[in-house]
Amino acid sequence: MNIKLALSTLPLILASGSVMAADFAEGYYGSARYLQIEQRAKEMDTSARPGVGQFVSGQEKEHFGGAAIAGGYQFGNGWRTEAEYTFKKKSEYTSGSSTFATSYNHMKVDAERLMFNAYRDYALGYGVSLYGTAGLGISKIKAGGWQGNTSREYASSTQTNLTYAIGGGVSYAPVERVTFDLGYRYVDMGKIESGYNDFANARGLKDEQMKARLVSNEFTLGMRYLF
Repeated sequence: MNIKLALSTLPLILASGSVMAADFAEGYYGSARYLQIEQRAKEMDTSARPGVGQFVSGQEKEHFGGAAIAGGYQFGNGWRTEAEYTFKKKSEYTSGSSTFATSYNHMKVDAERLMFNAYRDYALGYGVSLYGTAGLGISKIKAGGWQGNTSREYASSTQTNLTYAIGGGVSYAPVERVTFDLGYRYVDMGKIESGYNDFANARGLKDEQMKARLVSNEFTLGMRYLF
């Protein structure tokens, strides 16, 4: 009898699920996000520091919090697009050489970015949905720093890099017009470099320069409001 009862109620359960997975509402939205970031300076061994032996890696990643705001349009068919600004954050990375073991390079980085993101939402029912996202934009990055001690400075350099992001997550809408998002994304901000050394080195030349490729793994917690 229990099996027959379950089979008889199955169409009602499926019908209920199809109602809960109805199309998303359409309209403009605003969003605020908190970011938990693991940022890495990869490929620091491409830095120019001639005549000092082998490259020695130092601190190549940092963990910190950040924030972003976004505004976009939800099309009502599972697709949405937005423009997103991520606020400037400072970070610092180090590298050295086998010849001068205590003379580390300290690469100081200020990075902010503007992205255009596309999302595809998949409703699961009861206000829950999954999403995938991809983004393309630009990062404005200032890189400078010092070597050995703070009086031995590199000139700073500001660059604007093409940036891409890809990720996914889960959304929950507890009430009409309000949605919470929890997700992950990988962001590649491209290659960065400082200016050349402003200090006198052993060769009396301005031939030293710090370089890296800046990427980040970001966990995001956000809230969207549909106008």
